[in-house]
Amino acid sequence: MKPLILDCALGTELENRGEYLPSFKTSIWSAYCLIHKPEIIKQIHIDNIEAGADVITTSNYQATPELLKREPSAPPYDDLAKRSLELCKEAIIKTGTKTKIAGCYPPIHVTFRPDLSSKEKKLRKFYETLGEIYQNNVDVIICETMASIYEGTIAGSTAKNFSETVWLSWTTRGNKLNRLPSTELLDLAISEGLKLDIDCQLVNCVHADTASLAIEKLKKEKSFGIYANSSIYKKNKLEGFVSDSDEWHYHNHQPITPEDYKEFVLEWIDRGASIIGGCCRTTTEHIKEIKKVVDQL
Repeated sequence: MKPLILDCALGTELENRGEYLPSFKTSIWSAYCLIHKPEIIKQIHIDNIEAGADVITTSNYQATPELLKREPSAPPYDDLAKRSLELCKEAIIKTGTKTKIAGCYPPIHVTFRPDLSSKEKKLRKFYETLGEIYQNNVDVIICETMASIYEGTIAGSTAKNFSETVWLSWTTRGNKLNRLPSTELLDLAISEGLKLDIDCQLVNCVHADTASLAIEKLKKEKSFGIYANSSIYKKNKLEGFVSDSDEWHYHNHQPITPEDYKEFVLEWIDRGASIIGGCCRTTTEHIKEIKKVVDQL
């Protein structure tokens, strides 16, 4: 069976279309466009489908109850989740395809900051509310960019109550390439994920070459996937100590082209990946390159 192609980075595509996105650490980031310019997001879904994506993801990654506190006038997160789902459905109708929809389970607070996550009752309620919206409306629930075993296992276990298919994606973004931002070992996170009996474990929002390092660990799961950033690890001299995993990531990176990314895709598929897509700095051009690879299988 050929690998499924997941879509590319929403934020990057918004920026490439002239939309200003302030830092995700201090703003509602892409959720601003979900509120004020939904038609642009729908077009990005359409462009991903036309580029070759088999699965498009709902655009509510930054629309969480914690992050929306930054914009008191913003609609509730559940309303935005419903809006993001409708945009996916409209894009699929527009393209006349049978593209699958992945309902997003994002971190509840700032990405890569598991120390800010909510207590279990609140976190589970957040995912349950999203699950009720996604139930019978999406093909899969994808738990994205999980930075701690705590948040990842709560997301994954909750998702199972609302979808027959669940994907759990971890990130090792930071100065330890085999650890989550929580400092927990990726190997341990995958082992905990195995206990949930979900369909697929992935890594995302890491350098492409760093993603390759995770494959042997991911192979413990019945299937695995990768949607990495359009970059590779390149160590640079640091002035002082940097504890912020995102700053460390970008200080030690080198951008790569869609054609360069395709070479990693070939490796990932050759080593058994069943889901391939793109995270930060990837575009629909990357999806086109992935499609070329998959079509030749």
